[in-house]
Amino acid sequence: MRPGIIWTIFRKEITEALRDWVTLLVLVGLPIVIYPLTAAVMVMVMEHQVAMEDRRIVNVALWGVGAAPLVGWLTPTNNQLKLERWRGIPASLQAELEAGRLQPPTDTHPSSEPFDLRFGLGSLPALPNAVPEDAVLRAAREVVTGRQADAVLIVWPGFDDALQQQALGRVSVYYDSVMPDSALAWSRLSDQLGRFRRHLIKERQRARGLPEGFVTGLEVHEDNVAPIRRQAGDVIGKVLPILLILLSAVGAMMPAADMTSGEKDRATMQTLLCAPVHSLEIVAGKFLAAWAIGVIGTALNVASLSFTLWRVAATAHVHLAAFGTLAAVLGLLLPATWTIAAVFMAVGALARDAKDAGNFHASMLLVVIGLLATTLLPRVELSSWTSFAPLVNLALLIRALLVGNVAVHLIFLTLLSSLAYAGLALALAAWVFGREQILLGSPVSWRMLLRGDVRRPAAPTPGLVLTLFPFTLAGFLYAGLALSQQGLVTILMATQYGVLLLPVVLVAVARRFPLTQTFSLRWPHWRSLLGSVLIGLAASTAVGGLVSRFVRIPDEFQSEFLKLLQLGDNSTPLWMLWLVLAFTPALCEEAFFRGMMLSGLRRWGPWAAIGISALLFSLLHGLFSQLLPSFVLGLVLGYTVWRSGSLYCSILIHILNNGLIATLIWSSHGKDLATKSIPWSPTLAALGIMAIGVALLKAPKPRSDV
Repeated sequence: MRPGIIWTIFRKEITEALRDWVTLLVLVGLPIVIYPLTAAVMVMVMEHQVAMEDRRIVNVALWGVGAAPLVGWLTPTNNQLKLERWRGIPASLQAELEAGRLQPPTDTHPSSEPFDLRFGLGSLPALPNAVPEDAVLRAAREVVTGRQADAVLIVWPGFDDALQQQALGRVSVYYDSVMPDSALAWSRLSDQLGRFRRHLIKERQRARGLPEGFVTGLEVHEDNVAPIRRQAGDVIGKVLPILLILLSAVGAMMPAADMTSGEKDRATMQTLLCAPVHSLEIVAGKFLAAWAIGVIGTALNVASLSFTLWRVAATAHVHLAAFGTLAAVLGLLLPATWTIAAVFMAVGALARDAKDAGNFHASMLLVVIGLLATTLLPRVELSSWTSFAPLVNLALLIRALLVGNVAVHLIFLTLLSSLAYAGLALALAAWVFGREQILLGSPVSWRMLLRGDVRRPAAPTPGLVLTLFPFTLAGFLYAGLALSQQGLVTILMATQYGVLLLPVVLVAVARRFPLTQTFSLRWPHWRSLLGSVLIGLAASTAVGGLVSRFVRIPDEFQSEFLKLLQLGDNSTPLWMLWLVLAFTPALCEEAFFRGMMLSGLRRWGPWAAIGISALLFSLLHGLFSQLLPSFVLGLVLGYTVWRSGSLYCSILIHILNNGLIATLIWSSHGKDLATKSIPWSPTLAALGIMAIGVALLKAPKPRSDV
């Protein structure tokens, strides 16, 4: 062993590896961008869900007579509990309760005893000797699982007499831990019943003579109506779909890489492409081979995991799922493996060699993991919306099957959307294989696919501007973290000028882009200036009035937005608000989105360029309360620049829009504005003024770069 030779070879290999921009992008760019973005998105979603959950009203079916003190205690609970007497109860049970012939249960139902097998997301409940279910439990389960109520609160006979005699009053709560609304109902009821019990104890402390049950005051019997099989399916359903889809992705990744970039390394791709066959036939055959390998691996994984879980469940005396359910799970993995294999084929074809293919496929795996991670967020379940989310819909459907609670129309929507995504992925793979560069034996890259006509003059490309955005978003997160101890003004100014404006200017100068064309730095026609003034004066009223009719923004988000508009302090001078919230964002955000980004997306057509830039503009604002208003405003600003040919018009609109909002908040000190909605009359008037402003925009003269 000669250390000098080893060091020389190491230096040669590390230099060649780090010289490749693809390796650097995957090694450095992905960890810097993907992890903080994923965390930020998940935090935003969780904050939104928490706010929505706080405002959610749960319906509780109240079975029993009397109980006026308890009902009076629960009724004014911030309007979060809605009690409905006798809702969903069978007539025979109601008669039994009214006659006082039913007695509270004495033994805890077996579903409340957890079997000691934990997966980090819950526990599998079980008991070897099950207690027979009574009629009350069966009736409560039908009410909860049928969504007639989120929980059932039973006040047992003798409750009022027990409280009057300072004895022990008894109630029972029946809920389904698998259903998010039912679990929330139990959480709120448990909290309020505990407070009511403490209230009773304080009242009794004032009296003399302590009968039996004085210290306890109230006995609450909890009964989870979800069968053991559903509880176990819920726990396993959170992990098993993610594991199976990831294993399917790994199983399809290697053959897809070998059949694309591997053939390039072996110099056999050109021979195949020179044969009298269509590119779609080539990609279809390769795809089916990669897909078949992935399906075989998936089937083996399902069989092995099923056997393992069955053995564990048998030890715990729990029946998890029937053979038909597991067969359905395997069937649902087919469109997932189809989509993943097709995407991996397309991505592998873009790679220059096996090393690039490994980097690209690792990036795609991170995307798959990020999508599947959203299924672990609270209250994310299969619905009409999530049934269209790629891969997420299949994972949620598998969980719903294991739990045993899924609607037929959701199965149809999930399968339909999954097949559509699979078809699009296969079409993408066929399109990549049909590129001229592959036919000539040249490697294909993302730059070739996105740069368009090479005869165009030097200008931003879609690939460049779409790559800039995630790095810019990550820059916002890192800058906010680094400056978290500084004031809000410092954070806003640093991120606007340092993260938005400076990078795009440096990129334009370094790439020698014509600044006038790239940033649309043309002096506008006087009509466009006048129209921009009218749009800027009316935009906040028109957009706010329209959005408030379609989306109700929670008070928590409105309060957060108002605090931002006041820069965290009611005493901030007005000139500071205009500088930080009007002039600075107008200059920096317009240069980025309606300057560099709109210029880079221009070759995709006006509506794609304006729509994509507006969507990314809204995502940059982060707050859920500002997504829709920012998107609509972004459409208006993008159309203004496209129509007038001048970035100065959008800057003027941005300044007036933000400045007027800041002035309104400053003059009223933010009082009572969070809950006010704009009436129809000023909304329609503002829309009319905006329409006049848009009509005044004068089209620029034809330009050579369009």
